[in-house]
Amino acid sequence: MSSTIKPVNNSRLQLLDFIRGIAIGLMFIFHLSFGLNELNLIDVNFSNDYFWIGFRAIIVFLFLTLVGIGLVLSSHKNKSNTFFQSNTFFQTLLSKRLLLLFTYMMLITLFSYYVRPQYYVYFGILHLIFISSLFGRALIKVSAKYLFLVSLLFLIVGLSVESAQLNHPLIYWLGLGSNPASSDDFAPLFPWFALVVFGVILGQKLSQSTEINQSVSQWRAKNWMTKLICWGGKYSIHLYFFHFQFFYFMIWLLQL
Repeated sequence: MSSTIKPVNNSRLQLLDFIRGIAIGLMFIFHLSFGLNELNLIDVNFSNDYFWIGFRAIIVFLFLTLVGIGLVLSSHKNKSNTFFQSNTFFQTLLSKRLLLLFTYMMLITLFSYYVRPQYYVYFGILHLIFISSLFGRALIKVSAKYLFLVSLLFLIVGLSVESAQLNHPLIYWLGLGSNPASSDDFAPLFPWFALVVFGVILGQKLSQSTEINQSVSQWRAKNWMTKLICWGGKYSIHLYFFHFQFFYFMIWLLQL
């Protein structure tokens, strides 16, 4: 089931940072609109308005697909790609990126519980990225045809399965319960992990195609706007965390 993956340039790819920067910019807009709605400055139903449902889906699509691509590209920095081989699992688990993700996601949970306990974030986008980074690491050598089936499975199950027996708080994060608790940011494993798997497929194609690899590697930001977006993409995890807390704090402060 393994696929041959050619080495890829280990330098940071600006094009991926640019796309990630666009995603974080869209996230700013989404959360700003959410905050304005909470303050009754605008009137938006984020749960039923198709525009905002699609807007959020685009953001999540960009973030999670890039997670899958990043998993493949980062694997080339190590000669071993086997997730469960000796100490590779623990090296992955204790990597700076995952430790930072874990820290940020727990702080978001704690802070949101303090500010809005009835809608606190118990499994948001950072939680999903953390879990996906662990699960996705085991898939980077699986061939594309099998990955496509895995992605399709998560998508179909996530959109069709809804059981009251899976409403237990400890497994809400799976996204298969019929009545999960309300949350300001909920991104369950089903069906969203399908996008991470799709990203792994794209990452493999990027690694295997010399033409695509060169095109992506050679892309450079050429003006202040694209450079700013790339900067935002490079530090997206920090920007996401701090902007999330800022909006929560502003809502809390203005509602006092």
